[in-house]
Amino acid sequence: MKSACAECDCLWEEYSQAAAAHVKVVIEHHKAVIQRATGVIDEIARLEYELAERELKARRAIRDHEAEHEQL
Repeated sequence: MKSACAECDCLWEEYSQAAAAHVKVVIEHHKAVIQRATGVIDEIARLEYELAERELKARRAIRDHEAEHEQL
């Protein structure tokens, strides 16, 4: 079912992309730890943190926007 709100669609798309990217990096981080690839672990951990923050910001934006709908 198509949403009637373009902003909702954009926010959910951003969240979806952020969550997918975060999951991929978590998997890469686990692989690097298992393989003891110490040269990339710190960089992957930094990227994992940034993507977790992006995902969290996207969830907050959705929550805030949904609150706007409830006020109408």
